[in-house]
Amino acid sequence: MFKKVSFIIVLFIVFSFNTDSSSVENQYIKSGEKLTFIASFNISGVMTDIAEVKMETSTVKTKTRELLRLKCTASTYSSWDKFFKVRDLYESYVNPETLIPVLYKRSIEEGTYKKELKYLFKRNSKIAISTLNKKGYKDFKVEVPITNTTLDIVSAIYNVRVLDYDNFAIGQKTTTKLIVDSEIESINITYLGKETIKVANSGSRVCYKLEIGFVGDGLKKAKGGKYIYITADNDRLPALIEANIPVGRVQIRLSNFSK
Repeated sequence: MFKKVSFIIVLFIVFSFNTDSSSVENQYIKSGEKLTFIASFNISGVMTDIAEVKMETSTVKTKTRELLRLKCTASTYSSWDKFFKVRDLYESYVNPETLIPVLYKRSIEEGTYKKELKYLFKRNSKIAISTLNKKGYKDFKVEVPITNTTLDIVSAIYNVRVLDYDNFAIGQKTTTKLIVDSEIESINITYLGKETIKVANSGSRVCYKLEIGFVGDGLKKAKGGKYIYITADNDRLPALIEANIPVGRVQIRLSNFSK
């Protein structure tokens, strides 16, 4: 079971996605935001806290432009490290107005397994140059075909937060594509309306409820729903994520935030 813990943590990143639009207009995500989440897994019928996920934004200036850095870290609690230690880092550098990525970096340490992956997005050429470093591979490069709006898994989380759900019909389904492990994945998203849930330490809030469905087979097609709740206000916080996966049930809840 413990060798699946990393998938549980990454699940938070992997199943939050943007709809298939040409671009978004970012009115909500600004530099200086900090979000903290608790990842829990059903162990013997009890939801048990096993890891912490942190997300934060900051401004990065290059010689030619200003980008928004989207940083995500995932780490098991010290009490779980002896079973399977996880220290993951994900970063996406995006256009602050559209949240379209320019560069993506991933560095993972999960048990004895280590891996580094980078995507350099070349929109004019419609490719992303993927560079992989892990045992047996050194600067292994692959060109992945993309569109003008192809996302990585981190920028996708932020894109899903800024869409105008008040103009979505209940049951409306859309599809998007993003690059995961140097391959293009297709995801279906269904808008299910609004629900009121508890959000961190700020009381109850009305949230948009989305259901995520993966196209294809394997681990991503586990039985049961996968849901994400986004606060229906100017904070647009990813308040709660719930999902069934092949090794059990996962819950990832927002525990603290500052903007």
